[in-house]
Amino acid sequence: MGPISLTSVDQAGREIGRNAARLLLEPSADRGKPSVQAELSPTLVERRTTVRPSA
Repeated sequence: MGPISLTSVDQAGREIGRNAARLLLEPSADRGKPSVQAELSPTLVERRTTVRPSA
Protein backbone atom coordinates (compact mmCIF):
# COMPACT_ATOMS: atom_id res chain seq x y z
CA MET A 1 0.00 0.00 0.00
CA GLY A 2 1.44 3.39 -1.03
CA PRO A 3 1.15 6.74 0.70
CA ILE A 4 -2.31 8.29 0.92
CA SER A 5 -2.56 11.63 -0.89
CA LEU A 6 -4.62 13.67 1.60
CA THR A 7 -6.30 16.96 0.80
CA SER A 8 -4.90 19.69 3.05
CA VAL A 9 -4.95 23.43 3.70
CA ASP A 10 -1.82 25.43 2.86
CA GLN A 11 -1.62 28.11 5.56
CA ALA A 12 1.30 29.96 3.92
CA GLY A 13 3.81 29.00 6.63
CA ARG A 14 6.77 30.55 4.82
CA GLU A 15 4.93 33.85 4.39
CA ILE A 16 3.93 33.83 8.06
CA GLY A 17 7.58 33.23 9.01
CA ARG A 18 8.83 36.03 6.75
CA ASN A 19 6.30 38.48 8.23
CA ALA A 20 7.17 37.44 11.79
CA ALA A 21 10.92 37.86 11.18
CA ARG A 22 10.41 41.26 9.53
CA LEU A 23 8.27 42.50 12.41
CA LEU A 24 10.77 41.26 15.00
CA LEU A 25 13.68 42.92 13.24
CA GLU A 26 11.99 46.30 12.67
CA PRO A 27 12.97 48.95 15.20
CA SER A 28 10.26 49.22 17.85
CA ALA A 29 11.27 52.58 19.37
CA ASP A 30 7.91 54.19 18.57
CA ARG A 31 5.57 52.62 21.14
CA GLY A 32 2.72 54.86 19.97
CA LYS A 33 2.78 53.32 16.50
CA PRO A 34 -0.38 51.29 15.73
CA SER A 35 -0.04 47.51 15.60
CA VAL A 36 0.51 45.81 12.26
CA GLN A 37 -1.84 43.20 10.87
CA ALA A 38 -0.98 40.85 8.03
CA GLU A 39 -3.84 39.07 6.33
CA LEU A 40 -3.02 35.84 4.53
CA SER A 41 -5.51 33.63 2.76
CA PRO A 42 -5.17 29.87 3.18
CA THR A 43 -5.66 27.74 0.07
CA LEU A 44 -7.11 24.28 -0.30
CA VAL A 45 -4.66 21.79 -1.78
CA GLU A 46 -6.90 19.19 -3.41
CA ARG A 47 -5.58 15.67 -3.64
CA ARG A 48 -7.11 12.22 -3.98
CA THR A 49 -9.24 12.49 -0.82
CA THR A 50 -11.37 15.32 -2.26
CA VAL A 51 -14.57 14.56 -4.15
CA ARG A 52 -16.30 17.26 -6.19
CA PRO A 53 -19.98 17.75 -5.33
CA SER A 54 -22.38 16.16 -7.76
CA ALA A 55 -24.42 18.59 -9.85
